[in-house]
Amino acid sequence: MHWSKKQVVWGMIFLIVGLGAWLRVYHLDDWLHFELDQARDVRVIDIALEGDLADLPLLGPRAGGTFLRLGPGFYWLEYLGSLLLGDSVVGSAAMVAFFSILSLPLFYLLARRFFPVPLALGLLGLMAVSTFMVMYGRFAWNPNLVPFFSLLGFYALLRAVDDEESHRGRWLLLSGFALALATHMHFLAFLALPTIAVLLLLIKRPRIALKFWVGAFGIVALLYLPMMLNEIATGGDNAREFVAALTEKSEKEDHPLIEKAVRNVSEFGLHSVVILTGFEGATFPSIILSDGVIGSVCDAKCDRGKWYGVAAIILLGLALLSLTYLWWRETETKKKDLLLLALLWFGVTFVLYLPLSYGIAPRFFLPNAPLFFILLGCFILVLQRLFFSVRLGRALMGGVIGFFIFTNLHFLLARFDELSRAGTEAVVSAPDRILKEPTRVTLEQQKAIADFLARRSQESSLPIYMASESHYERALKYHLDQRGLESDGLGITHIYREGLYFLIIRATSDHTDALEKYLPHYTVGETTSFGTLVAIELVPKQESITAERQDFFAPEKPIRSRVAPRYTLREFLSREEPNKDSDDPAEDVQDE
Repeated sequence: MHWSKKQVVWGMIFLIVGLGAWLRVYHLDDWLHFELDQARDVRVIDIALEGDLADLPLLGPRAGGTFLRLGPGFYWLEYLGSLLLGDSVVGSAAMVAFFSILSLPLFYLLARRFFPVPLALGLLGLMAVSTFMVMYGRFAWNPNLVPFFSLLGFYALLRAVDDEESHRGRWLLLSGFALALATHMHFLAFLALPTIAVLLLLIKRPRIALKFWVGAFGIVALLYLPMMLNEIATGGDNAREFVAALTEKSEKEDHPLIEKAVRNVSEFGLHSVVILTGFEGATFPSIILSDGVIGSVCDAKCDRGKWYGVAAIILLGLALLSLTYLWWRETETKKKDLLLLALLWFGVTFVLYLPLSYGIAPRFFLPNAPLFFILLGCFILVLQRLFFSVRLGRALMGGVIGFFIFTNLHFLLARFDELSRAGTEAVVSAPDRILKEPTRVTLEQQKAIADFLARRSQESSLPIYMASESHYERALKYHLDQRGLESDGLGITHIYREGLYFLIIRATSDHTDALEKYLPHYTVGETTSFGTLVAIELVPKQESITAERQDFFAPEKPIRSRVAPRYTLREFLSREEPNKDSDDPAEDVQDE
């Protein structure tokens, strides 16, 4: 059978996307990353599943480190995934995995606007197996949807500014929809993506009928209508939090501009290594400006990886020079537009992240993660054109991308191996620069712990009192509630004779330190191992018992929260007060 070149290309795309899909769904339910943010969100979705869409909030999750709430778009998609699969926990994660898989062919379409087929396929293969992209495509979290919707929005925007495109207006509508929805997912996406789009439109000034401009603004307004309704009901509480978030995020980083600039360069370089290779060991010295003298600090850990970091920053600089060179030399408008978009994409995010450089988290690079694959492609293309023959250039491309694919698969499969053993062994993991997980903990483990606690509770007819580290406590409490157990937090001020008390902590943590605050009131009982977590039973001391049994039917005390209140559509229309739903109970203050 003779295959045409086009059929071979489509076959390659199918195989690459298939591999990427497999990596994103393999043992998805068993090894699911389900912690405090995920447990927070599924409670919201569960309420809507019991009712209907009108029971979803008009505002979304909180932006990290602030009291600002994002748009509710993530909840809409979580609700849809949960409705289709009948399970809010796995359904929400499956929805994220679905869009992560769809981002692969979408990236190929974007890359093909400039890169030749072999290089575009290579970059697609690298993105399909990227440890960074795969891991963020395997669990439910609002930032995880940014890559897909930013790619869709920018691809549609490039079609909208293309003079040869016959349906520019329709592409503008799609771009407006995708980018507006992306801004619901992350605070930095809310700032960066519209800025990039507006700058590109101002530079290109596409001739598009007025009705499509009105339609695009109408779509954006419609997607933000729920937030507007909530602002009407609360008198603009969330808008005030937006202003506070803008000032607080930059003011909390008290460093001179030159320190922030160097730190920002290093963060972009180091995260480019993680995104492209999966390697997390690169470091870079901290630059300190004191009394006009520039110095550096690099401890033993930093010293081990500093040359990888230096190489990463040099290669990032060369990739940016390659991008600029290609943009300057390119004459074909369609190709030049993609390169212009990439320049704006990098420039806007770099400037935006500058005030935050000392507080950058890995998730901050989700809005521009696809950009690093484009930068790598530009670097390879310049090397091919300037220094190598066609044959040697292709060998270079295959060697570089092939090596990066190998390293990503190596690190990704190592993660999968740790996840597979997390429920039975006290797996020790290297510092995590992707998800910032101190320990591998899976949904399967959490369910095993919840089943254990449920069994103990049912055998004794006693309620469960449980405490754990912040990463896991809310998730474990959710599982207990799903099993219909009477449960509460493990405390030292209210201790009941009738109750079972457990401390759930990491197997490799300092148990003595974790138990210290409880030892005056409890004696240590049996420890049950669940791999990377252990359940330590505590027995109340007679003199510490304050009551016989807790009344779980007593009305809860009102709670005052600093988070802006949010209404559901049903509450807004009926003028009811919103239900209390703080995103972080630790930051709430109870009325005494």
